Amino acid sequence: MKKLLGLLAICAGLVLPATVASATEMTFQFINDTERPLNVKLFSRGESHQQWPSKSRAYSVRPDPGVQQLKIDCPENETICWGAWMTVQKISGEVSSGGQRSTQISTFNAGVGERNNRPCESCCHVCKAGAQLPTVRLRSGSGDTTAAK
Repeated sequence: MKKLLGLLAICAGLVLPATVASATEMTFQFINDTERPLNVKLFSRGESHQQWPSKSRAYSVRPDPGVQQLKIDCPENETICWGAWMTVQKISGEVSSGGQRSTQISTFNAGVGERNNRPCESCCHVCKAGAQLPTVRLRSGSGDTTAAK
């Protein structure tokens, strides 16, 4: 089939890349032990620079003691990292002398974070056919994560 595609490309005057990375299915698993839904995004650290579900969207992992799976098609042998985050804004009932309500913003970051800019070796995995990664337990508080058993 590759030879036929190459021959058709030559006849049509097209140039094909020397190697075409094949997509492979890989499964990330999470347990959300926080009280609110978390945003989760997967980032390629390889040549494709792909993001799942997309550059402008994130998965929502709901609070649930059960395992939630995210399956993606990724380029074989490419390193894929996960990042999780949540931003919560709390507005108090108190009004200051300037007429403003007191607000507090708290954030939760785990893995490589919202922008793939945090170091985290244990959050990155090589894309392999049928890989089902260990379950990650996301906990509130310090943004700690642990592998669930």
